[in-house]
Amino acid sequence: MQLRSRVGLQRACSGSRISRRPAVACTAAVTRDSASTSAPALLAATAAAALIQLSAAGGSFAAPVYDNLPGFGGDSQNVFFQAVEQEKRQRGPDIDDMFDENLMTDDLRKFVDSVMDGKLKPEQYQSERLKMNFRRELDGRVTLRNRQGQWYSVRPDLQVPGFLLLRDQSGAVFFLPPDAEGDGLAQLDLSDDAVVAELFYNTAWQDVMIPMSVRAESGEVQPLRLSEREFREVVSLVEGAEEPELEEP
Repeated sequence: MQLRSRVGLQRACSGSRISRRPAVACTAAVTRDSASTSAPALLAATAAAALIQLSAAGGSFAAPVYDNLPGFGGDSQNVFFQAVEQEKRQRGPDIDDMFDENLMTDDLRKFVDSVMDGKLKPEQYQSERLKMNFRRELDGRVTLRNRQGQWYSVRPDLQVPGFLLLRDQSGAVFFLPPDAEGDGLAQLDLSDDAVVAELFYNTAWQDVMIPMSVRAESGEVQPLRLSEREFREVVSLVEGAEEPELEEP
């Protein structure tokens, strides 16, 4: 994604506040791509999409919703199980799948339960966060650790709901799109440790983040780099950005 210029990047967002809302709200598309699909299979696919939506929405739970349905569970021969898996494959990987996959780990469940039940003492939080591959600075900001042990600042874009902005230690800036369609993740509260852990514990974000670039006055496209202060104060990097032009072969 390219920015038309660097004008406006210095707009301060002092006084702006990110309201505390329910952790994550997602939408999932229902795919009907075959006229020969039987009615039961189509019904299962429709319900599968709805349950994928439910499993990624709201606060905390021990496992995706569809694992708790009677007669379903982890039976790979079940038509409903197959419909869910087919729906996920057709959608392709996105940030919502990071949320679902993480919920299946024992370490994450233990952390989320401890946070939600208030079991951790104040001095325990940071060490437990590090086990989940993130930490909080003294001012509450979140930084994420990738698989190579490098740290990235993360924050929401204040003008385009659902998009998250990342900055590495060199100043390079990236973004995480909500999903393949760009409109699935409606809101995210990074002040909630449980939500941050659920989304980022397995470092899958590293595989879906997209670098941002800026077009200089000369017309040359360059990687976007910001200081930590610029990154924290800019209101939006996604609003007004444009898709990169495809070069002719």
